[in-house]
Formats: sequence, C-alpha cells, structure tokens
Amino acid sequence: KKNEDGTRTLKKMSMKNWQLVIDVDLTGPFLCTREFAAHCIENNVGSAVVVNISSVARHGNRGQSNYSAAKAGLVADTKLWAVELARYGIRTGAVAPGFVDTPILQGMRPEVLQNMLKAVPLRRAASTDEIYRAVQFIIECDYFTGRCIDVDGGMVV
Repeated sequence: KKNEDGTRTLKKMSMKNWQLVIDVDLTGPFLCTREFAAHCIENNVGSAVVVNISSVARHGNRGQSNYSAAKAGLVADTKLWAVELARYGIRTGAVAPGFVDTPILQGMRPEVLQNMLKAVPLRRAASTDEIYRAVQFIIECDYFTGRCIDVDGGMVV
C-alpha cells in the first residue's frame, strides 16, 4: 500500500484472517485424522490410509503466510502421524499440488495466467487427473508412508 508521499506501508494480516486459514487448512485435517485414526484403532480396522492435500505454497508464498504455514504444518503432521500410527496399520501421505487447471485458473485473464505459468518449468498447470494419480499412488503403494509428493511441474526443484 502506498502512502500519499509515495512510501509504502505494510498491510498487516488480521488475526481473524490468520486464524480462519489455520482452522480450515491445519486444524480441520488434524481433527479429521484424529477421529479417523481413533475409529480405525478402536474397531481394529487393520490397514488404512490418510491422504492430506498440502500445496506447493508450503515452501512459502508471498502474502499468504497463514496458508503457507498451514500447508507446511500439514506435511509435518503427515510425517509425524506416519510414525505414530504405523503400529496400527495406518499409513499417511500428502500431495502438494502447484497450479491446477480448475475453474479458478480458467477464470483468470489469459495474460495473468500465462505470467503465473512462467514460474513452472513445464509451463502449464496440472490436470485434476494428475493430482488424482498422486493420491492413488499413496493409497495403492503399501510401502509408502510419511512423505509428501509435490505435483508442481517442477516449481520447487
């Protein structure tokens, strides 16, 4: 934000905005996983899988410290839960998409989208099917746990 004299002022993120994103993107998955794991353990389900959806923003995304922190925290939880829940037959994994071809991206002005995609070595967004295949791998590979798969076209190499 520019002041009348041309200097810049830092726009502060409100605590409300911080907490809203943390609640949805970090606390929500924690609560779901806690209940799912308890159900699996209490009912002696055997093998089960938790798949979390993180984001390439977990590495940091300017102006979104709340979202970046939540998505990085989710990957940390994924790793920790792998260790804590393995003895009950519960595996965990996370997928961290970059740009995905969704209605949000499709609604952007073409020149803005093309400029964003310049940061992607493959120069395109992922399809939803490509994200699905990463989730499918986590579910189907019985020796996979505690890791995050970045599906970002090489954005974070």
